[in-house]
Amino acid sequence: MNPIRKKVLRNFFISILLLSITLNNNSLTAQIKIESGWETLFEKSNYLQTPSYDETIEFFQRLSNFSPYAELTSIGKSPQGKDINILVVSKGMEFTSEKVKLSGKPIVLIMNGIHSGEINGKDASMILLREILVTKEKENLIDGLILIVIPIFSVDAHERVSPYNRINQIGPEEMGWRTTALNLNLNRDFMKADAAEMKAFLKFYSEWLPDIFIDVHSTDGLDFQYHTTIASENHGNVSAVIAKWVKDEFYPYIFNYVEQAGFLISPFVGFVENDPKKGIRDWVASPRFSNGYAAANNRVGLLIESHVLKSYKDRVYSTKAILESVLELTSAHTKKIKNLSILADEDAIKKYHAERAPFPFTFQLTDESEKYLFRGVEYVLAESRVAGTKVRKYTSEKFEEEIPYYNKSIPDLTVTLPEGYLIPREWKEVIDIAELHGIKVESIDEERTFEVFESRISEIKFPVRPFEGRFLPEYKISNESKIITASRGDFYIPVNQRTIKLIAFLFEPLSPESFLKWGFMNAIFEQKEYFEPYAMEPIAQKMYEENAELRTRFEDKVNSDESFKNNFYARLNFFYENSPYYDQKLNLYPVMKVIKEIK
Repeated sequence: MNPIRKKVLRNFFISILLLSITLNNNSLTAQIKIESGWETLFEKSNYLQTPSYDETIEFFQRLSNFSPYAELTSIGKSPQGKDINILVVSKGMEFTSEKVKLSGKPIVLIMNGIHSGEINGKDASMILLREILVTKEKENLIDGLILIVIPIFSVDAHERVSPYNRINQIGPEEMGWRTTALNLNLNRDFMKADAAEMKAFLKFYSEWLPDIFIDVHSTDGLDFQYHTTIASENHGNVSAVIAKWVKDEFYPYIFNYVEQAGFLISPFVGFVENDPKKGIRDWVASPRFSNGYAAANNRVGLLIESHVLKSYKDRVYSTKAILESVLELTSAHTKKIKNLSILADEDAIKKYHAERAPFPFTFQLTDESEKYLFRGVEYVLAESRVAGTKVRKYTSEKFEEEIPYYNKSIPDLTVTLPEGYLIPREWKEVIDIAELHGIKVESIDEERTFEVFESRISEIKFPVRPFEGRFLPEYKISNESKIITASRGDFYIPVNQRTIKLIAFLFEPLSPESFLKWGFMNAIFEQKEYFEPYAMEPIAQKMYEENAELRTRFEDKVNSDESFKNNFYARLNFFYENSPYYDQKLNLYPVMKVIKEIK
């Protein structure tokens, strides 16, 4: 018998049995919790502890076994061999991406434990899923939608357990670590996908393509009264239809729901000069972060940052209230939310391909602000002998004050996108990552001729230390138009597709998220052939005598640069760099921007 059909039949009989019990006993919910062990470790420990990886997955597996509406599956393995699981919840039992697409239902994805020390989302999800699937008091929250929950994303980090992993955070008693077993921060890895965990996630994400992506964290930072904060992209990095919906409907609904549940909530913001009384400021998320990645996919992303100085109990339950609000809103407006995704996809292609609008990579906040009633906590600056200066000490006194909220942004780095990008076959590593993102790549099967821009790189500088395991170069770009013939096996990526924003971020050389910027191509900056002076000197002498323009440039440099004048190797190198012996591919970006194909 088909395993899914077998499970459905088994759970049907379980449901009949439970219905029978209900008719004879009105305290079914209490029986399920006590007799069947549905109380979580978080609840049993007086809200002070969180379960281990094994205990967590055992709970999610029981949910899958118990309910015909849930299916637990693995999307990949961590470097230490642990499964990265997802729980798919669907009343129509659509447990594959193909069936979900046919259903036309919107998908809400909840990711927990991308930073496994910030694990409140996992405990909130466990309780919420129990109320949806077991006690069924909130079963209506999955009406008309598909819910996917990642119990723990950074699974190896989750098991690096200690009470000392988060110095700024209150509870749980022990928690996991911020980075993976290879010391990578997954919430900086959405574009470059260095981590095995992220490669597995991107393959899953591009296949399922959730309409709302919720990423749950706990925030570091200053003290204030709010139990939790949220961020959802509503600036120029996301489609106008999504930005408007987030401002007009998404935020108001969440804020109202959470406040009705008894928690204080605010936007996730930064503070002017580290002092909220001087103002707060919004930000525009890069796609290396989860909420920015959702925006680059033309989807709604929601970042939850519960406040680390609140009790773990309040962090879990305020997170749960946010999750409930999103599910309730989505369930009530399934067609509208699904349509948002469709319109955003169409808008991205129309705007940046058909209309050739400049594509924004980065943004800066303007001086415009609006008033915001901020609920803060007073502090004093106290002299510290050990610090040798005054340090901030929070008091028990609260304040409410209208302060400026800087939340208007404008693009500050833009590029007009080409028709596509041509990538030589030897750079297949970046093609493999692009395909994980859901980017459609054409493999060239016969010679094709293109008019392209080649990008030459200059003024290259490297940092002293790596960032996320990579050395990120600084550089300048100059472009030159050429006619080239692509060989069989090369790759062509047209921008006229849903993933146009991801393509731009990954392949435009000026993009802060490009493969070039992330150091995938650092080898192109290394000179591998050199000259001996005895071989170069007669060639340089001949070039000096025969090329008047080159001779003038050389003499100008000799007269203006004393160090050059006195360095015989530099003088010969001047001619070497202008000779046909010099490596023509040195500092040449291997990805070409296609202006048009020449038939």
